[in-house]
This record gives sequence, C-alpha cells and structure tokens, in this order.
Amino acid sequence: MKKIINILLLLSYSSLMAQVAPPSTSELAFAKREAEATKLALQLIKQMTLQEKVLQLLNYIGNGLPRLGIPNMASGETLHGVVSDGCTSFPQSIAMAASFDTALMKQVAQIIAKEARAVGLHQTFSPMLGVARDPRWGRVEESFGEDPFLVTQMGVAYINGIQGEGANRLSNNNIIATPKHFVADGEPWAGMNGEGFETSERVLREVYFPAFEAAITQAKAQSIMPAHHTLDGIPCHANTWLLNNVLRKEWKFNGFVTSDMDDILKIANGGGYGGYKYAKDSLGACIAALKAGVDMELIGRHYKKLPLAVADGRLPEQVINQAVERVLRAKILLLGIGKSVVAASQVKDATKEAIVTYKGGDDVWAKLVAEGKFDTPESGRNPQWKQIVSQPLHDSLALKAAQKTVVLLKNQAQVLPLQVAKTQRVLVVGPIANVTNLGGYATGKPKMYVSVVQGIKELLGAKAQVSYQEGCTMPQSQRWYNNIATSAKVATEDSLLKAAVEAAQNAEVIIAVVGHTRQHLGENLDRDDLGLIGNQQKLVEAMQATGKQVVVVFNSGAPISAPWIDANIKSIVQVFYNGQFTGTAVAQVLFGVVNPGGKMPMTTARNVGQVPCYYNHPPFTGPVNYYGSKGEPIYPFGHGLSYTTFQYSNLKVVGGSINNNQPVTIQCTVENTGNVTGDEVVQLYIHQDYTSVVRPVKELKAFQRISLLPKEKKTVSFKLKQNQVKFWKKEGWTIEPGEIDVFIGSSSKDIRLKTKVINN
Repeated sequence: MKKIINILLLLSYSSLMAQVAPPSTSELAFAKREAEATKLALQLIKQMTLQEKVLQLLNYIGNGLPRLGIPNMASGETLHGVVSDGCTSFPQSIAMAASFDTALMKQVAQIIAKEARAVGLHQTFSPMLGVARDPRWGRVEESFGEDPFLVTQMGVAYINGIQGEGANRLSNNNIIATPKHFVADGEPWAGMNGEGFETSERVLREVYFPAFEAAITQAKAQSIMPAHHTLDGIPCHANTWLLNNVLRKEWKFNGFVTSDMDDILKIANGGGYGGYKYAKDSLGACIAALKAGVDMELIGRHYKKLPLAVADGRLPEQVINQAVERVLRAKILLLGIGKSVVAASQVKDATKEAIVTYKGGDDVWAKLVAEGKFDTPESGRNPQWKQIVSQPLHDSLALKAAQKTVVLLKNQAQVLPLQVAKTQRVLVVGPIANVTNLGGYATGKPKMYVSVVQGIKELLGAKAQVSYQEGCTMPQSQRWYNNIATSAKVATEDSLLKAAVEAAQNAEVIIAVVGHTRQHLGENLDRDDLGLIGNQQKLVEAMQATGKQVVVVFNSGAPISAPWIDANIKSIVQVFYNGQFTGTAVAQVLFGVVNPGGKMPMTTARNVGQVPCYYNHPPFTGPVNYYGSKGEPIYPFGHGLSYTTFQYSNLKVVGGSINNNQPVTIQCTVENTGNVTGDEVVQLYIHQDYTSVVRPVKELKAFQRISLLPKEKKTVSFKLKQNQVKFWKKEGWTIEPGEIDVFIGSSSKDIRLKTKVINN
C-alpha cells in the first residue's frame, strides 16, 4: 500500500517557504516603507475625528483631508486602458490572455498605470481574476480565461505592471491594483452575473483561490474586491472566513478591501436588485461588512452612517480605526502626506445619482462614464496629461498587443494569408466590420479606432477595390436574438442581405466580420445562446453560397459557438476586442504581414447544451461518452494555428524525480519547419492517477511563447516542482507519491510529447 503524505495547510506552506530564497533587498526596502507608513497612519488616526475617519472609507467621494495633509484617492477602471477620454485602448483581458505572453501583459499594464496617474487616478478596480468556466457569463471578456494557471500568471503580470515591483512599487507612475471578485464568480448560477454557485473548499482552493493568492503573496496587491454573491451561504462582503481567516491570516494581506458597487446594501435588502436579507437594514449591512473586513465602500453611500453605529454601541470605534489604518497606509505609500491634497468639497459627489438602474441592454458603466462619474477632477490631473497619453510608444505597444492576440482557428487548404499583389477586389461584410468595438470598461472617447474595413483599405492602398456591405443589422441587445418581428424589419434585413449578395459577384474574396458588441455581451448581459446573434450566420451562409472565397473573422468578447461555420468555412480568425488597432491587426494577419500566434484561453463549446466544457474536467465514466454523445468542443483550450509549422522533439527529463527539495527540469526541442517566422506557445500539462482524490484529466502547469525563424530550433525548458502537483483534500494540501504524466503540446488537445516523472 503506497504511503500517503498528508500535509496540513500551514505545515505545507511552512515547508515550502523554507525552500524560498530570503526576501530581496528591494522587497526589504518596500517592507521598510510599509512599516513607516503604518506608523504614520496610526499617528494620524489619533488626530482625526470620527467623521474624518469615516471619510477615509468612502470611495468616489472626496476623501482628502487638508487639515492633516491627507490626499484624496481617486479611483476608476483600467481593465484594458484607462476609462477616461483620450487614453490608449489596449486589447480586452480575454484577448491579452490569448497572447499567452506575460511579459507583454506587464508592459501593457505599465503604460495603463502611467496614463492613469496622468489623468489623476490612484486606484483601479482591476484585474478581474474570475476563472471563466461558464461561457454564458457575460463577464468572460473581462477574464483571462478558463484555466487557473493562465489566470494566475496573467493576473500577476498585470498587477506587477500596474503597481510596480520591489522598492519601486507604488512609485509616481504606478497605481493601486484591486483584483476582483474575491472569489469564485466565474461559474455563476445559470451563467448570470452576480449569482453564486455551490462549491467545495477543494474547488475553491485548486481553481478559484490560486490567482488571488498569487496576487497577494507574489504581486503584493494593495487592495482586493469581494464578489457579489454568497459563499457557503454567507455573502462574500460579510464573510469573515474569506476576508479574515484566508485573506489576512493565511495570506498575510495587509492592504485594504474595497466593496463592489452597492454590494454592501445587498447584504440587507439589496435596494432595487434584491438582497440576501442577511442583515435587517443598511446600517446592519455596513456593520457586518466592516467587521468582516470590508474597509472601503465603493460609491460611499452607506458607510456614511457608521458614526450612528458607534453612537448606539453596535460598532466599536476601534473597528473603524483598523479599516482607516489600512486605507491610510496605502495612501501614504502611493501619494505621501501633504501632497496633491484635494478637499472633499472640491470633488464631485458621485453618491447622489451614481447608481443607474439596469434596464435591458443598457451599459451601466457606459452611463457612468458619459455622466462623468469615472473621470477624475481636473484638479487631480497632471497638466501634461494629454502629452503623456499621446506618446507614440503607447500606440505602438497597443498595436503590438493587437497583433499578438489574434488567433487563427482554421486554415484549410492554406487559404490564408491572402496575397496583397494578387488581391484587387475585396468585399467586407458584417454589421460590426465598420464600427468601433472595444468591449466593456472601454475609454469614454477613444483617441482612435481602426475598424476592419479601414484596416484593410489602409493596407491594400488605392490600387485595390475594398467595398463594404452591412449585410444585416445588429440586434439592439442579445435579448432580441433572431426576433425580427415586424414586416419593416424583415424588409430591411432582406434588402441588406440582397445588397451584400449582389456586391459579392464582383469580389475575389469576402471577409465576413461577425460577433457581438458590449450591447450584447458583458457585465449584466449574460448569454443563453453561444452562437451568433441576429442574422449574422445567415449572412455568412449567403456569402458562402456565392461560391467566392470566404474568410470569417469573429470579433467578440467570448468564444462563438458556430459549428456550421467551422464545418463549411475554410479560414476562420478570432479577435477578442483587440483595442484601438483591431482593424490594423486583422488586416495584417489576413494578408500575411503578421503571422498569428495567439491561442484560445477558453474552450469553444459546440452548443450551450455542452456547458460546462472546460478542458480540465474530471474523467468521464458514463455509459455514453460525454463528447461522443454531444460532439467534441469546436476548439480546445490552447488551440491556435500559424502560417508555419512546428515540430517537437528530444524530450528530456533532467533531475530524476520530484521531491521536497528538488524540482525536475523538462526539456524539448521545437523547430520551425516552415518558411516564415512564427510564434508558438509551448504548453505543459500534467495528470496523476491512483490518488486518493480523483484528479482532472489535464492541468496546465507551464507555458512559454517563443518566436522562431524558418528552420530555427530552440530548446524549451520547464521546471516542475512538487508544489505544482499538490491537491486539496479535506482540510489541507496533499502530495502523494507516484507517477506524474507529463504532456507537452500545442494545445490541450494537440499533445506532441509525453513522458512520466516520479513524485517521491
């Protein structure tokens, strides 16, 4: 009988930490800054009235205190660019995940932070670290995909770019990151935003905790935002186990917790959204949240009442002091004292009408942007902010990111790349081919946007004829899915389709750009159908029926389930809201200026009935194979093609077996066997059988994006540590001896090399 090593959580971490090198000089320098900031914060608290203390806990309301030199901390959104007019629009989070390039993610975040400071922001409510395991969820676009390891790596890179690292953390060009939503919001009930689901602690620990734990312990995030829903029957915003036991005691988080918008009220009656009735009234909800560890309230509407709770003895003032200390420490670290002081009276009070009731396809956050609720006051801006956000380096990085995030889904008969010299007549069709399509949390008025039509025209120049036909209208929201009720609408659709078919007769190639916009998918816009909305597929089918060469470009915030298109169209490209240079990057990929190297960060289900369909599922054991009865997913996690080919060989394991003190090194050679330079994302997965807890069929544990010239070879090395093969069992981490299967490949499905290592 094999020996089982059961390691309880604290003992496991103690053992693992013993193997870690001592803190670097730069980390020690930041720790000294933290200690000094804490000391100063405690001194300031002694000089503050109760009302002045509570002021520090209010977000989106002026919280500066000139009397003591305490600055205002302005907050906003920077998911893929600063939500402020004129800032750079980078590819959406799901697109950045498709790059599988953490260095690129960090560079993008550094520029976002620089622009944020220029326009006067100090805290961002990003990144979104939800592991998106339900494609119906509208917030897929904000995520880094379905895999815990990928989400963790991209999240850490984003936070390091936003906040800075080591001694330079929280410098003049950095802001405070607020990873959200803690925790487990990526698999909500019926795919509906803000709803919870029943889960085990094992799933929490293995799937949903890792990205947040790394955000705190590795990237040193200074704030965190709880999730909307309940966890084990307790609202996350009032969950002491989550916010105190795990976050502060286990992970040693010493930053401040920021509530999500109006989620404190949700603890009680929830206002117009419905609540949990966990507390009897809004003041009771405030008390529950503050005691659980929610230090700052976004929008700052209800925490204003905290002095009442102190007065009637329901809340010790020391609890408020503790929250104020955490907030002040962050302010001091980022802004200092006596600098950039803005009084509360000078800042627009966003609490009066900041909550916009959600109706149909309305974008709540877009309304807040339009009403100036997300823009910082002019008094907080750098006088040179326009010059800073307009630096050419920012735009060139936005283009680079757009190029690296394009995924080539299919390229039968090598239809792509199209040849510039031989392409004279191009027809572009689709209702989103010639519009700005940036996705959620986009800048108010972007500095620029290149549509696909514009991008192709600019690349081909005046010698080619590039025409555009809408082909069909775009529904006002997904809830209008294929519902063209009136005769006038039917006539419009028929007319648009007819015009596109007629225009196709003169075309050499047709580029069909289809997908959705923020009106159809996003926060509070969840899907009950994973396919194309409106008559977009009908348009693609009509273009294919013309007999002309058709290339489909999916432009969306989540994978599109379109099995007919996959079966009938030879070349398909996926772009996930690729930022201000979407059209430029698409054109460059279609015509071979850029060789695509992106990979799918989510599995593409064949239809909604196949959900859930994430790749790291448990073994299927039913009498009818799950995929055999429903069909394989259209595209697996990690899938993405290239205009060249890659050969994997020479698999080696260096170091014998994994043990407590020694990782193994796994090496392979990757060769570009084609005739053009290309990028490949080499992916390493593991699986262990005969464990006391059944493990997923595969788990991603490492990846590396490499670029190879034609006929060039590179050795790719991965280290596999014992910490990476642990799993959660009951109340602790477990590491069990045995054989570990190792898979290396181009996707979770396209495995090129296999080996085994021994775990002692």
